[in-house]
Amino acid sequence: MRQVLGIATVAAVALLLAASPAGASQSRGPTLKSLAAQIKGLQKQVTTLKKRATADEDIISATLAYTVCSTAVTADVIQDTFTSFDARQGVYFGAQTAVNDYQACQGFQIVRAHNQSPPNTNVMRALLDIFKPRSFAAQQSGVDLTRQAGHVFGQFLVLASQLRIRFQ
Repeated sequence: MRQVLGIATVAAVALLLAASPAGASQSRGPTLKSLAAQIKGLQKQVTTLKKRATADEDIISATLAYTVCSTAVTADVIQDTFTSFDARQGVYFGAQTAVNDYQACQGFQIVRAHNQSPPNTNVMRALLDIFKPRSFAAQQSGVDLTRQAGHVFGQFLVLASQLRIRFQ
């Protein structure tokens, strides 16, 4: 009985020793070629993500600049309406001060017209003409946004790159 138990123990130890190197050789790590391929793939992803981040930043800055200019132009029209009431009705609103657009309208080549009598919406039309193909604003800036970008939101990509240069 002791002999059988001894033989079984020796056989078990021999099997464990024989199985360990075989199991270790099967769990090899990645090769240098596979790691290099993974690095190249990740580098392409990083480049793509950087381009997308830059495009997103451009869209955000163009949208912000357009909003600032639009707000200033709207304030001009409202103030011109008050001035017109002063002249015609004898109602006194006081002197109207132009709102600062922080040069956002210059980036879109929009010339603000403050103190117009009678008030009109020509400046607002010029601001909206940016989205019209072959518009006056597009001809003045030398950029036809609708032709280059294809859709309204894509136009901000082209415009934002111009604004980034002007505002920095």
